[in-house]
Amino acid sequence: MKHNVLIADDDEHLRELLNLMFQDSFCLEFAETAAQTLEKIQQTEFQFIILDIHLPDKTGLDVCRELNTIPEAKRPSVVILSGDSEDEIVKQAYELGVGDYIVKPFNVTAFHERLLRFSRDLEKIASLEEQDASIQNMTETVMKQAASYGNALELVSRLNSCHNAEALCKTVLQNLLGQGFHCAIQVRSTDEVFSFDVDVSECSDIELQIFELLKDKGRIYSFGKRCIFNDEHVSILVKNMPHEGTQSYDSILDVAAKLVPAINARYISICEHHSLVDARDALTHALKVLSEGVTQMEDEKRVLLENIELQIGMSFHQLDLDENQEAFFLNLIEREIRSREDSNKLGTIQQMIAECVDSIHILEHDYSDSAPAAEDSNDDDIELF
Repeated sequence: MKHNVLIADDDEHLRELLNLMFQDSFCLEFAETAAQTLEKIQQTEFQFIILDIHLPDKTGLDVCRELNTIPEAKRPSVVILSGDSEDEIVKQAYELGVGDYIVKPFNVTAFHERLLRFSRDLEKIASLEEQDASIQNMTETVMKQAASYGNALELVSRLNSCHNAEALCKTVLQNLLGQGFHCAIQVRSTDEVFSFDVDVSECSDIELQIFELLKDKGRIYSFGKRCIFNDEHVSILVKNMPHEGTQSYDSILDVAAKLVPAINARYISICEHHSLVDARDALTHALKVLSEGVTQMEDEKRVLLENIELQIGMSFHQLDLDENQEAFFLNLIEREIRSREDSNKLGTIQQMIAECVDSIHILEHDYSDSAPAAEDSNDDDIELF
């Protein structure tokens, strides 16, 4: 691809010579005055300018000064072509940022090759700057993604400190708010539904309807400037989604796709823990009732057996039995009754329930000791990047 080159010189013969030299290598345009030169620069993007130091209306140095007011990305490079070789002028030209200063008269071949090399050098510089910008953009993207992943990891760590649905929801909402996202969240089980909004605490009726309508619309569902992320027991509504195609948009999609299942798993764990605690409490109550019942039944059975034994003993004289026969029957009845009295099946059941309660108590004790309070973990935000 030919680059645009502007030749600014009031010498017609020199312009014709330069046209013959470079018409096959560049797309050439010409100007005779400084005003024309500056006007063409505003209209066309040039790779470089071949500029005479002495123009009819202004000097080439004046043109260079005005060029320096143009943003660097749009500013063309300058090659001064002049018969003036005074040290002071050459010094001023380089101080103004010219790329080269060529004194007339010049060797045509050397001048031609010199400018071709100058053009190639500009191409290499532009390529390096483009690569540098690309690397810089890539680095910024990687750092932003790393920061997002760091926040996600920090949130997952804090989820382990949440012991109820409210703490879980508020921890998630505050973390996302710290990243600039205003969200609402709903967690649900077969028995309960909890919904929270980071801006107003309680979800509006519209937000509740959105959760109800879209919770089964797949893992990610976008509508307008909002997006909802779903799992079996969790839905997160992002109310200020970035524009689609931006790095921020891709980042939150990537992070949320991994974060929502982790929140869902933590909520299931909380529900299971609460179910376990409820089962422990129910078993404890059942054990208490059973113990009281067993004690009462043992007392009643003891009184009943004593009454039966007394009545049988008093009835022996009516049967006209001798002492040996009475002793035999008394021993037989007492032995059989006492053997039934010593039955330990209820005691075994009582012991089994007690062991179940003890094991659940130990599990809950370990769980509580291993997790810090959720409220404490929200006080200090930790930035990994």
